[in-house]
Amino acid sequence: MNKVNLNDIDSLPFWTNYFGCCYPDGYDEEEDVCASELMQELYTEETGNWWNTFTGYYDGVLDESDGYLAEPTTLNVSLSQDKTLKIEFHPGDILYFINEEQVGNTGPHCELQTIPYSDVEQLLSLENGRQLFLLLLPLAYIDSKENEGKNEIQPIRKKISQQMQNYFPEDLCENVSKCIVAGLILPEE
Repeated sequence: MNKVNLNDIDSLPFWTNYFGCCYPDGYDEEEDVCASELMQELYTEETGNWWNTFTGYYDGVLDESDGYLAEPTTLNVSLSQDKTLKIEFHPGDILYFINEEQVGNTGPHCELQTIPYSDVEQLLSLENGRQLFLLLLPLAYIDSKENEGKNEIQPIRKKISQQMQNYFPEDLCENVSKCIVAGLILPEE
C-alpha cells in the first residue's frame, strides 16, 4: 500500500485530477458546462501521468479488477480525537471511510451526498482544514429545505471558490464552484 499524507497531495496535479473526477453531478445548467470540462483547461499529459502513477493505474486494470487494487494509494488523517478519515485512491474509484466505515465513493456505483455541507465546512477550522474541506466536499450535500438552502447558495459558492484559489485561478474557481454547488443540492422530492 502506498501511504500518503496531506503534504503529498498539496499539488496542482493532484487537485486538478481530483476536481476533474469527483463531481459527476457538478453541472451548471445556465452555462451548459460541468466541473470536469472546466478542469480540462489545466489538464496536461504530465498531469494525467502523475494521476496514473498516484492511483496505480496500468493498462488492463479496469478489465482485470474493475479498477480496484488490493493495495491502493491511501491517505489517513485524523479529523478529531475519535474520527479518522481514510481515503483510498484506486484507478477506477475513490473510496472514503470514517473510522473504517465507508461513507462514500466516486466510482461506477457513485455514492455522494452523504455528509451535510455544514459538517464539511466545519473542517476549515482544523489544522489542514482547507485540504480536508476540499477532500470531503464531494460527499457534501445541501438540503434546500433547511437553513443552508437556497438563500445560502452564494456564500457556499464563495467559500468553495476561496478555498480552491490556493491552487487555481480565481475565474476558474468561480465557475467550477457553481458546478460543484449545483451537484451538492439534494433533489427536491
